[in-house]
Amino acid sequence: MGSVASTVVALWVILSLGKAALAHNAAVLAGGLWLWVVAIVVSIALPVALALWKNHGAPRQLSQTLVWLPLAWNGGGLALATQVIPDVIGAALRGNGAWVAADRLGDSHAATRVMSALGHHAADRLDPAGREPTFESLEAWTELSEEQVDRSKAISVPFTEEGTAILMDVTFAGKSGPLTLPYLFDTGASFTTISSETAAKLGIEVPADAPVLTFNTASGPRESRMVYLPSLTLGAIKIEGLLVSVCDGCVNERHQGLLGQNVMREFYVQIDFRSERMIVLPRVADARPNRAYDIAQVVELTVEGSTEVMLGRVRWVVRVENRGTVPIRGVIPVVKFTDGPALRGKPIDEIAPGAVGRSLVEGRAPPDGKGESKRRYTLGVVEAYW
Repeated sequence: MGSVASTVVALWVILSLGKAALAHNAAVLAGGLWLWVVAIVVSIALPVALALWKNHGAPRQLSQTLVWLPLAWNGGGLALATQVIPDVIGAALRGNGAWVAADRLGDSHAATRVMSALGHHAADRLDPAGREPTFESLEAWTELSEEQVDRSKAISVPFTEEGTAILMDVTFAGKSGPLTLPYLFDTGASFTTISSETAAKLGIEVPADAPVLTFNTASGPRESRMVYLPSLTLGAIKIEGLLVSVCDGCVNERHQGLLGQNVMREFYVQIDFRSERMIVLPRVADARPNRAYDIAQVVELTVEGSTEVMLGRVRWVVRVENRGTVPIRGVIPVVKFTDGPALRGKPIDEIAPGAVGRSLVEGRAPPDGKGESKRRYTLGVVEAYW
């Protein structure tokens, strides 16, 4: 039994090491078949060949040798390797411990999850320093080392005469030229709005099956269809790729819409009530701004298969459906446990409108809680781009 067990473990470790090596340095013979050949030769063929050489012509001694020699060969090799290269074995088991099952059965299969959990568990014992980092909150993933503003493009906005509202001119790129409209700076609005009339002037189609969000307003809950806005401009700052709410009830005689939080996220704001003035300081623009806040509203996130936790670890496939009208790129879903870490998934290169992408999420789950907090989690998007 010891020989069988050590041989199985040796096969697993050798296959994981081989797969990890090929991932870093692709070879001409890269592939599952050759990995299996190498693993079988090292863990089975060599000890059998050694036994045949030592006991040629003595079947009784041969059978006795084959009982203990695989245990000595594979067990000794594993013991030596775990002492000499624990970090290498740990990294291989974490990254490739489940590839045999994953290649044949898929990432969401129970066998893949079990192998992955066992691989991480063994790696944590061998190389504790190599454990993947954990984060206490979702903000820890997205926090920037230092926020900067571009003061040369600051916008000075006076309050209205009544002192009860702050209006800003917003410029859109319309079909017949720039369209500048007065907008209310509304810190209570989650998303910027446009009216149906403005959408028509801008040439923006509002599909009947566009994603619908429910907003809590002063007059009660209000449903609104969400559409993609290519860009808008405030002062000298152009903001591209926004999700906006089509809201005809957000228009009155003083303004044509609400400037919401998805635009405010691009600025620092200083309000001086004594001087009745607001200073808007734009952040230094990213070359590729993260639009996860907007895109999260037009995707549907589900876990494919069961949500079991193996040996305190998660290996889930998150299914991401794009319900919007434009492709989304670089999508990274996140699993946020109520009493635990936020686990990022692998990036999805691109998801076309109406299509589905899949992301593998791996990591350590929080301890099993009690009552309503028992391993509760939410699915979200931590990074995504139009």
